[in-house]
Amino acid sequence: MVSIPGTTVTLADLALIDDLWDELRRGRVWECSLRDARWQLDGLQDGENIYIDPRPAILETVLHELLHRRKPRLGERTVTREARRLAVSMDEAQKVKWWRQYRRVKRAGRPVTVED
Repeated sequence: MVSIPGTTVTLADLALIDDLWDELRRGRVWECSLRDARWQLDGLQDGENIYIDPRPAILETVLHELLHRRKPRLGERTVTREARRLAVSMDEAQKVKWWRQYRRVKRAGRPVTVED
């Protein structure tokens, strides 16, 4: 076992991470919009291809951080639950609207180091 502050990583974990790294290096990973009337899809594996829609995860993260900013007294669990609920409740038109606005206002920045 390897000890990393706050977690324990086994040799099996490290082997799996190496296997997945090799799989990622094979390529055939596409970033695209995924639409399904019944499911909110973050990703899809179809044969040798993997399709990733970054919008759901980014949208939920944006909602999460906006909730923190707008309602600073809410706890982490409440914010996480509320952000997920809001993201899942949006229809496709709302998701597109939010995604476009996020793309408009986001700025690339330097990495931020978080200190305890």
